[in-house]
Amino acid sequence: MAISRRGHLKSWLAIAVAAGIGGSAHAAGSSLIGTWSGKLSIGSASLRLRFIVTDDKTAKVISLDQGNAEIPADGIMLEGDKLTLTFTAIKARFEGRLKDADHIEGTFTQMNQPRPLSLHRGEVIEESGAAEPLTLALLQGLRAKAQTPAMGAAWKRTDGPRILVDGLRSSESTQAVTAEDQWHWGSITKSMTATLVARLVEAGVVTWQTSVGSVLGAKVPDMHAAYKDATFLHLLSHRAGLQPNIDVLHLAGYARDPLPDVKPERLKYAMEALAQAPVGPLAAQMVYSNNGYIVVGVMLETVTGQAWEDLIKNYVFKPLQLSSAGFGAPGHPGLIDQPLGHIAAGEKRKPALVGPGLVNDNPVALGPAGRVHMSLRDMITYLCAHRDEPRAFLKPESWQTLHTPPFGGDYALGWIVRPDGALWHNGSNTVWYGEILVDKKAGVVCAVVANDAGPATQQAVGTALLDARAAALSN
Repeated sequence: MAISRRGHLKSWLAIAVAAGIGGSAHAAGSSLIGTWSGKLSIGSASLRLRFIVTDDKTAKVISLDQGNAEIPADGIMLEGDKLTLTFTAIKARFEGRLKDADHIEGTFTQMNQPRPLSLHRGEVIEESGAAEPLTLALLQGLRAKAQTPAMGAAWKRTDGPRILVDGLRSSESTQAVTAEDQWHWGSITKSMTATLVARLVEAGVVTWQTSVGSVLGAKVPDMHAAYKDATFLHLLSHRAGLQPNIDVLHLAGYARDPLPDVKPERLKYAMEALAQAPVGPLAAQMVYSNNGYIVVGVMLETVTGQAWEDLIKNYVFKPLQLSSAGFGAPGHPGLIDQPLGHIAAGEKRKPALVGPGLVNDNPVALGPAGRVHMSLRDMITYLCAHRDEPRAFLKPESWQTLHTPPFGGDYALGWIVRPDGALWHNGSNTVWYGEILVDKKAGVVCAVVANDAGPATQQAVGTALLDARAAALSN
């Protein structure tokens, strides 16, 4: 089965404005010069990359899964068997060494997140092996190898759902996870926010073409002019030109504990995001942006006078009977009544405890971009709605809008559209990690999640997702 591209990697290799070519190097006849291909993989998805090292002053990386976007290197170093390429425009760096004449083993780092990347000489990229139907024993093996405290998987085709869980709610307790436990889904929240917009479009509250300027122009006097014409379609498909996030140092000023009224805090965040310089022209390129979804939330709050949390409960969670859905880290202070997220540091997993003043999730203002939790059972119910497209919930044209990239590429509204037509996304708040898949052609939905987000855990979740799909197809 082909491996899909992961959503947040869109921010890793977003189409960048051309940077100057330069750098220092050795030996024009280096064996490192040439074309090299490989896959940047995390979990069940990957981006196919091709590096072309022309000489000691010129090199570039091409993202084959993003319209063949070409990003020139502005730092090049060839030292014996070592290759170092720097891409300032996307804040990335590749460092590798020749393993033999035709292979480089290295690391691709972006935004301080290192990922292993093996390159093969030439233009051929090796394919991954086939999945096998997921069983509890397989899930246990994946969890143990990744050393994540707990994993859960669920899928449905006709009967079901089938739910498997393994592990502990906390690395510092003996309480096992259960099939009805709640899990944090991170950026998988984005498709829910897009679904909320679709419901409000059908209710006549907004339209898909409602613009940022028409709603927030008076509230955000420092808004960059480039954003005024951005619509819900631009924002929800990451085509509004917004930066991915606000300055990380500014996040400390935003509340993480529940607020009596989150709307002023969310507006403050949106004002900061809308004052940033754009990454490019409207609709021209896909740059994965949490900021865009927060602006969507503020637009809906401004039009309705209701908090995004109340809107999504009333228009999405309640109609779909997602009774376990909530916001922020699941569970109650001082208890281990739900799984805890975990900080991964090498082989150690430190629980992120729940309670006032504790950092266990993104700030409350980021709700529309990634703060929903719910059980695996409810997640499967939500995914089945996107598979079955019930007319009682949304009209066919609304479902089509949600599942179709409005400006080309493969990012729809909160969904990556895989080459086989299936819908996929992942999510993480850095202490949880999950992936979901809706394969309408095969009639399959599946979800896998873990309560830490280390690289090994992400790989395990991705493998389990493909195995869950195989299990659904085998029934």
